[in-house]
This record gives sequence, C-alpha cells and structure tokens, in this order.
Amino acid sequence: MGVKEGLFLMVFNPKRKGWEMPGGSIEPGETPAEAARREFREESGMELEVLDVKSLDDCYVAIGKVGEKTGDGEMEHAFFRELPSPLAFTAEEYIPVLRWGWERLGRHPSSNEIQ
Repeated sequence: MGVKEGLFLMVFNPKRKGWEMPGGSIEPGETPAEAARREFREESGMELEVLDVKSLDDCYVAIGKVGEKTGDGEMEHAFFRELPSPLAFTAEEYIPVLRWGWERLGRHPSSNEIQ
C-alpha cells in the first residue's frame, strides 16, 4: 500500500479489468520489502519508501510512502481516498490491508475510507 498526502495508490489491471494494489511475486534473493519496491515501481512507475511489511496468510503486504515518478509504469495508476470501482478483487481482500496500513501510519480513517 503506497500512500501520499492521505491517499493510497492503486493500478488498473487491464487483464482483470479492475483496480488493485501493486504487487507480485518475490524473486529469488529478494526480501519482501525489495519485492514490494520493485513491483510498485514496475507497475506504477513510482518509487516506494517501504516503512513496514506484514505477512498475511498467503502473501506479504507492505506500507510505504510514494516517492518520485521514475518512469512509465506498466499500468495506469491513480490515488484514492476510498476503494474505487471496479476492483480487480473483492473489497474484502483490500479492507484488512487498508486498515493495517492506516493504523501503521498512526491514522484512524473513517469507515468510508476503508470500504
């Protein structure tokens, strides 16, 4: 989850026809934080300063500050206050990540901002 000025970044995946958080696989020799930075940069074209990484049931999630644009990302990106539509996956998959990310940053968003 990349954040900037109280908003979070998502990318539009044309194959899934919906918005999703940047992500992907961890390559051999990479840490979860390194993979998060790489995938974020590849998909959005933006840098990510990783602040924390958390292991979920089947993946890792990262929270970080969005930095400079360094190139063209593979996907369209935009910043949001609330989950956009259409989503690539169900809202229930994003809500725990949003809640954890905002809490990790010391922010307590309204229910509208995490649904």
